[in-house]
Amino acid sequence: MAYEAVDSLQQTLLLILQRDDDVTTCTVKQQIVSIHDKAVALQSSLKHYPEKETIREVAIATEGVIHYLFSSEYLSNQRSIKPYDRVSVPDHLLQVAKRLESTVEYVFDHCKSNDVRKPSAVSSSSRSALNSGVEDLTIVTELIVRNSNWLRRLWGILKSAGRKKSAPSDSPSIPPPTSIYGVVGVAPTNKDVVVGFDDDMIQMRSRLIGHRGRRVLPIVGMARIGKSELAKYIYDDPLMKFHFDIQAWVTISQDYSRASILSQLLASVKGKVDPVGRDSMKVTEAEKISIYKILSGRRYLIVMDDMWSAKAWDCVESLFPHDDNGSWIILTTRLMDVVATDTAPWGSIHKMHFLDDEQSWRLFHHKVFGDQDCPDELRSVGEKIVKGCGGLPLSIVNVAGLLSTIPRTPDSWKQIEGNDEQLGPILSLSYNHLPPQLRKCFLYMSAFPRDYEIHASELIKLWIAECFIEWGNEFVSVEMVAEKCLEDLIKQTLVLITCWKSDGKIKRCRLHSMVWDFCGRQAGEEKFLLPVMDYFPTPILRKHFLPQVLQNHPRISVSWHDLRLRESTHSSCTTSIICIPQRGYRPKCSVQNFTSLRVLHVLRRDDRLYWELGQVFKLIHLTYLASNIPDSIVPPAIAKLRNLQTLIIYRYGVHLPVEIWKLRHLRHLIAFSFRPLLLPERVTLPLKSLKTLSVATNFVCSREMVEMIPNINKLGIFYSEEKFDATYHFDYLISMVRLKKLKLEKHSSFVPRLNFVFPHSLKKLELSGRWISWSHMTIVGSLPHLQVLKLKKYACDEEQWETIRGEFRMLIHLLIDESNLKCWTTKRTHFPRLQCLTLRHCPYLDEIPFDIGEIRTLELIEIDDHNQSLLYSAKKMQEEQQGHWRKEALKVAVKRS
Repeated sequence: MAYEAVDSLQQTLLLILQRDDDVTTCTVKQQIVSIHDKAVALQSSLKHYPEKETIREVAIATEGVIHYLFSSEYLSNQRSIKPYDRVSVPDHLLQVAKRLESTVEYVFDHCKSNDVRKPSAVSSSSRSALNSGVEDLTIVTELIVRNSNWLRRLWGILKSAGRKKSAPSDSPSIPPPTSIYGVVGVAPTNKDVVVGFDDDMIQMRSRLIGHRGRRVLPIVGMARIGKSELAKYIYDDPLMKFHFDIQAWVTISQDYSRASILSQLLASVKGKVDPVGRDSMKVTEAEKISIYKILSGRRYLIVMDDMWSAKAWDCVESLFPHDDNGSWIILTTRLMDVVATDTAPWGSIHKMHFLDDEQSWRLFHHKVFGDQDCPDELRSVGEKIVKGCGGLPLSIVNVAGLLSTIPRTPDSWKQIEGNDEQLGPILSLSYNHLPPQLRKCFLYMSAFPRDYEIHASELIKLWIAECFIEWGNEFVSVEMVAEKCLEDLIKQTLVLITCWKSDGKIKRCRLHSMVWDFCGRQAGEEKFLLPVMDYFPTPILRKHFLPQVLQNHPRISVSWHDLRLRESTHSSCTTSIICIPQRGYRPKCSVQNFTSLRVLHVLRRDDRLYWELGQVFKLIHLTYLASNIPDSIVPPAIAKLRNLQTLIIYRYGVHLPVEIWKLRHLRHLIAFSFRPLLLPERVTLPLKSLKTLSVATNFVCSREMVEMIPNINKLGIFYSEEKFDATYHFDYLISMVRLKKLKLEKHSSFVPRLNFVFPHSLKKLELSGRWISWSHMTIVGSLPHLQVLKLKKYACDEEQWETIRGEFRMLIHLLIDESNLKCWTTKRTHFPRLQCLTLRHCPYLDEIPFDIGEIRTLELIEIDDHNQSLLYSAKKMQEEQQGHWRKEALKVAVKRS
């Protein structure tokens, strides 16, 4: 009976959305949609919740309140009450929504068996603030019963107030049901399982209902992720059919034509296309006028499926009237920037997500077994097959369809691979859409292992070393152009972001497993790059074919084991080697026969692997070298690598020879740590190309050193000595006028008595160890371009911090990790652009300043799980924003420490 009660509630809500009167305003419709979504969520969890009768009671009471709020009796009574004594329908709906939402949370928490323990207080405010994961069934039942009792009391109060003042009314109302489940008049919703799209449906419903004006909503995601299917579910949703006066569906595709788009539109909105010649300009104009007239004055929903070009949108944008009635155009596309930002702002784009393991299995199970249970002997092999689909719904459906046609035995199922062969031709469309430069950058990513998270900075350096990046603007660095290439591949939904930097840039990325399969095949077919371990999966095959492969492919990714080549093996063709270490295996490898090698990169999985430096220094064409070295000393022979642009050494305490200053093209010099750098004794030209130096130990920032690295952008320094004084010449730091990122770390128990003056060019500053007192933070706050500030390991001394207006004007991310800060006083105007606040290991700080919660740009607060007071403070801010501004953007994240 619980299912019927919740279903009845949903149908009542759908009937209310059909109304067109002064009561069902945009705000009311938004609240009704919100309550409907919570009812859907509640119904979806009923299967796993044992106390279904309590859910039934909540649904009955909610429907009773909703039904009476829109009855003619109640509305008539409201008109007779003075405005200042009246409780509005939206206010009542808001309270109902809160009770229903808390019921959903209680049920979900119990079903998921959350590990977070219930706090000692069980008041609603504390529970909301701390997001308690109550899982004890007795407690959950009691809390839900309280909600149903509260709703019943509200229902009773409303009805008793109505009896005191009853008056006839002509206002439209919903006919009362003959029974609490008996609402009739709405077509039943589709009962088919929409696995993985539940949250998407809820989000899109709330967007599409309750807004005025004409808006555009792109659905963006990679091939086979279900963009068109989601649009179809929305298009066919009864709630959407009730809300919109007219709907139309148009499929665009890559080889679109304006005439085809117009004919499809007209056929969809009119039901037919007039039999006229397609080449006539008069006909085209007549169609445009006809479409505009049909849509004008009506609330419409148009779906434009599979859009590949912004030009296609430009062809038809003028056809859609800008009536102030809440019309929408949904676009499905693989390309993030197919619609101009002024047409569809970034905030309105709906990004598709991959199904998680549970959702993937549910979809697979539904398609293969329906309502039956999966046999135990098929469970294991079935889960492996599903995992191979990588969370792509359509791939899961295709594989499930194939398995449905073969015997249900483990041996039969093991013959089926999870990666769907139909995906190749589909991804070819995306690949062929790329310009030549992006094709090279994309194919190069097949060099990394499957599911490997690639550091964006590492990838960009490799692209530059391979000369993929076309660059001719002296005002823009080649690194910035390469970053733009990576962003473009992400916008094409071919590359996935796995981690962001604190300044909003990409930190790590990867290829989806199926995209990686396609990328490797395409790179091999074009003889661009060969992932040797993928093409030849066994050591015997690789040993036999590798010498031949080296003669035909300029770039290879290969295991360390497979580079044990005989001295007679030569390859003047191979220019790049991406070496994949194998754990526990450290043979001596030779690269002396690769005379044309330009890139030699070892993935940093095992820092103990290294090359014979005598061989490496003979590779005079080398532009990129990333590897470990036999010991901490780099010999003077490195000066032979005159073309070297990037040197990355996976080792601590690296000693660089003075000959390092002879590498005129060097752009990036990186190690876990370098010993103090030696300046040349003779007059030497500066390294004008050097952009990165990290991590330099006990770096002496003298005038001579600053002059040798005039264009440094990123500098990391570690001071290991207890004594820290003026001998390090920090007063010359301000002379690094192009420095944008500075990381300073030291092991010292006292704050140095030095006058720090940081370069005004700084955008990111990280201080670790005792550097400065809170009272002197004006030195940092006055930096005009500072966007990211990280304060770690008691970087700031003292217990009080009081900010002043005019500082931190550009700061978007503030991190404080390990601090004795006790009292923080600030105003919202002191951090006008702050987006992210991270507080970790701050045991003495009891609360976040109240004004921080009033910063309109704030999107995220991160707290560790040790300080419950800070967590409560953050949750209160979240509630305040949602209550006062109805803002859903602020998130509070708890990190386990």
